[in-house]
Amino acid sequence: MSRPILILGTGGNAHDVLDLVEALNTTTPTWDVAGFLDDARPPGTRHLGLDVLGPLHDAGNFPDHAFVNSIGSDKSFRRLPQILASTGLAAERFATLVHPSASVSSRARLGRGVVVQQGVTVGGGTVVGDFVTLCPACTVGHDTCIGDYTILAPRAVVSGFVHIDPNCYIGAASVIRQNLRIGEHSLVGTGSVVVREVAPGATVAGNPARPLAPSGERVRSRDEEEVLR
Repeated sequence: MSRPILILGTGGNAHDVLDLVEALNTTTPTWDVAGFLDDARPPGTRHLGLDVLGPLHDAGNFPDHAFVNSIGSDKSFRRLPQILASTGLAAERFATLVHPSASVSSRARLGRGVVVQQGVTVGGGTVVGDFVTLCPACTVGHDTCIGDYTILAPRAVVSGFVHIDPNCYIGAASVIRQNLRIGEHSLVGTGSVVVREVAPGATVAGNPARPLAPSGERVRSRDEEEVLR
């Protein structure tokens, strides 16, 4: 018997989450998607063929439903803990969903509310925290730790023995070298190659990845500053 589930958010990630649920139901009917909760769309409207049933804080009105999160982008990821807290839901109410095409080691551990999309690979000994989203075709190497509320965008590659602190965003097609630490609340830009540790709260981009100033410009190294003097 299938269980009702609600999707949080109606942004672009909602497409992938809905595809994931449909793929799971193809093999074993498990979930009945009741609709969406979203603060940006009026209740009673339709999205992707389903009803928007209310804002996020209405989650408590659905005591028999499970929930899955689709909220999170490079613009909003740092607010994700507060956004999910606004639902008033306990972590146990969130389903962990793994696409049938994903390859997750039996020696990996997934937290609560984790979304693992199509084509994802997770190596042995890896620990994935709560409310993590692994977008399509990303790769997480062995013995790596992915902190709570972190998002790996499509085709991101995280090598072995990497520690990503909570609430980070790893951009699409970026690569993180082995044995590095990525600090809390940091952002790795699209296509970046990270070969050094990333400080908490930093935004890095490029090949090799370097910190960006608040204006979005790359922070010059000490050697570059000497040349410009």
